[in-house]
Amino acid sequence: MGIYSIKPKFQQTLRVVERPLVRWRVHPDVLTLSALGLSFLGGFALFASQWTPWTLLAVPFIALLRISLNALDGMVAKDLGVARPWGEVLNELCDRLADVAFFVGVALIPGVNIPLGISVLVLMVITSYVGILSKAAGGAREFGGLMGKADRMILLALASVLALILPNLPVFNGFLVVVLVGLAATLFQRLRRTYVALKPHR
Repeated sequence: MGIYSIKPKFQQTLRVVERPLVRWRVHPDVLTLSALGLSFLGGFALFASQWTPWTLLAVPFIALLRISLNALDGMVAKDLGVARPWGEVLNELCDRLADVAFFVGVALIPGVNIPLGISVLVLMVITSYVGILSKAAGGAREFGGLMGKADRMILLALASVLALILPNLPVFNGFLVVVLVGLAATLFQRLRRTYVALKPHR
C-alpha cells in the first residue's frame, strides 16, 4: 500500500541515470548526502515563501529529486558492490533529518498551526522508528504503509503548488491533517505487519 508499492517500476525508470553514475563510480554516500542537502534547501524554500511565494515552485522539483536520489543511492551501492551496514545507518539518519528539514519548513510558514506541525513531526519520526525496529528485532525493514516517505513528498509537492495558486486558503494546515491521519494509519499498519512477522509459529 502507498507509493512504495511501485518502487521497482520507479527504480527501473532511473536506470538511465544510474548506469552513468556506476560507470563514473560515484559513491552512494554522495547521493545520500546530496538528498539531505536538497531537503534543507526545500525546507528553506517553504519557509521563505512567506516573503516570496514563488519559492514554492521549487518544492515539487526538490521533493522529486530527493525521492530519486534516495532510490539511486541503494541501486548504485548494490551495483558498485559497496553496500555495507554503515551505508544503511547513514541512509536512515539522513532520511530522518531530511524529513525534519522539509516539515520544519512547513511548520514555520505563517498561518500554519504549530501544534499540528509538531504532531506530524513526532508521529513521522515514530513511524519511521517502528520500521527500523522491525529489522532490529529480526524481521524485515518496514517501508510500507499509507503514508511512507514518497507519499509525503508527493503530497507536499501538490500542497506547495496549491498554496501558490490559492494563497487565501489554509492549504498547508489541510496538508498536515492529511499527513497526520495517514501517519497514524501507517504506524498501525507497520506495527501489525511487524507483529505478524515476528510472532512465533506454532
